[in-house]
Amino acid sequence: MVRLLSDAALKNLSSAKIVERGVTYARSGAVCVLGEESDLTPGIHAEVNGTETYSTRVWIEDNEVDGECNCMHAQEGWFCKHQVAVALTWRDRLMGTESVIDEAARAKVQASAKRAQTVKDRRHALHEFLRAQPASELADKLMTMADMDRDVERDLQVWRKTCQPPTNPEELKSLITETLSMGRQFLSVFEGGAWVRRAQAVVTVLRKAREQDAQAALPLCLHALRRGWAAMQQADDSNGEIGGLCENVAREWLVALQSAGAQPVAFGDAYLRLQLEDPFGSFDRKIAEQAMGTAALNRYRTALARQWREVKDQVLARKAEHAAKTGKRQRSVPGWLQRDEVDSQLWTLERLHLAQLEQMGDVDGALAVLREDLSEPMHYNQVTRFLEIHRRHREALGNAEAAYKQFPDDWRVQEQLLDIYERDGWGEEAYALRRKQFEAMPSVKNYHSVLKVGITAHKDVAVLREELLGMLEAKELKLLQIPRRKSVSAYPDVAQSQCEVSLRTAILCSESRWEEALALVQPPAICDMRVLRQLALQLEDTHREQAVMLLLRIFNKSMPIAQSPYRNELELVNEIVERMDAPRRAEWLATLRTEYKAKRNFVRDLPM
Repeated sequence: MVRLLSDAALKNLSSAKIVERGVTYARSGAVCVLGEESDLTPGIHAEVNGTETYSTRVWIEDNEVDGECNCMHAQEGWFCKHQVAVALTWRDRLMGTESVIDEAARAKVQASAKRAQTVKDRRHALHEFLRAQPASELADKLMTMADMDRDVERDLQVWRKTCQPPTNPEELKSLITETLSMGRQFLSVFEGGAWVRRAQAVVTVLRKAREQDAQAALPLCLHALRRGWAAMQQADDSNGEIGGLCENVAREWLVALQSAGAQPVAFGDAYLRLQLEDPFGSFDRKIAEQAMGTAALNRYRTALARQWREVKDQVLARKAEHAAKTGKRQRSVPGWLQRDEVDSQLWTLERLHLAQLEQMGDVDGALAVLREDLSEPMHYNQVTRFLEIHRRHREALGNAEAAYKQFPDDWRVQEQLLDIYERDGWGEEAYALRRKQFEAMPSVKNYHSVLKVGITAHKDVAVLREELLGMLEAKELKLLQIPRRKSVSAYPDVAQSQCEVSLRTAILCSESRWEEALALVQPPAICDMRVLRQLALQLEDTHREQAVMLLLRIFNKSMPIAQSPYRNELELVNEIVERMDAPRRAEWLATLRTEYKAKRNFVRDLPM
């Protein structure tokens, strides 16, 4: 575990600067350990006293370090300085060394905390001061600031109008337009956040309008919602603030709809248009459809089915025309890739239509919709998933097998059929398909999948292991008979007799068969550098010299093409010298300083 908490490992998790700050915190005595765990997922829980007191955890799972902290930096996904400090403290405890408080580090952390507290105190003092001033003086001060800054004046004008909104619907609509106006420029994420804080006042305007007349508020809410959707196209909404505003507006629309009661029949058509415009599902459809009333809901369902039928016929006709011209099926664009307007509209309409059919309990009707076009693997997969959800497992198996017969090489079809085979105990069938996958695309994951299902199929696992590894060895030998071309070889400088054993080695390592893996990678065999490194770091002390030779092999391969800051190469150096005795270590480091003296940053950061 200590190796996983090394300085180099922590730098890979975060950055050199964050580690430097974490070291300062750890050496300042800022870490207060609350508990330590030593079970299958060892970890440590502590409080770190900085500008505030932060609750921080660090743990090791699947041979990797992870952590959490309630500071802002960690919430954004970073391995923060507090986590680094806790990791370093944990490392000291595991090594049995006692942390020595560094007074300079303590003073630095205390100074940083003092500066942060000073900023808080000043803001609090300003807030208290402003609260104590007469309203007239504050008004004069704000007017002076508005004269100096047009943005301040605009914010104040919006504040004034939204606090005293008009009652006339047309004037209210104009006020909503003004409040949600963005100008013509594209806004950055920070500018978008400032716009949201000003535009949030529109929610208050809508609430007041709803309280006066819920029915009249409905179109105002929709106008605001559409303006919010338009704003999302004109700003960077990476932090989701504009989307959050749209959800707040949509919530007001739902409350207004519930308050207004059953809507006229024509509302069903308007609701369908709204659904097609909504870019991300801004509101709860179930609430809206319960509130609109039976007449409007039936109109919506009828209009939806009709429009789906029209667009579906267009797409099917286009595919038929393409097939007639080329003799091949037209492949629709899968997943989240670019669709044309008709494909995109059909996807939305079909999703909504299926939801309504399921809501009405018409499972067979929904199945008929899904089965209209089975020209692609994903269409079959949708049918299988639907049947599984509705517990029609026998039909799901039949559909999955039909999909496999039609598209035998599609991995999504294979995986779906395998899920059913393995769940329902079809061991031989699952084994045959897993074996086919491994032979078509050998990998560590596929190897273990074959072994796992082989147990269910009552295969001799030891014999199966050797069969699969023997198959890989045969492939390696077969590749040696093919003339090596520089354009396709990852190792154009290797001899024809050198065998590429990366996958076999990775599989042996995944089963902790270190001795066999070590024998396999000996020259002239070639192996992926990452696999060699994994092997070297797992070798026991009895194979220290072999580990050094493997790591040197990696270092000598990567160093000639390495560039500053040489992070990977310096980590390799540390791993190598840890396994050398003192005289050999000193001699090798001296050689590195001489050989790579032109790489000044590398030489500067070499261990002493």
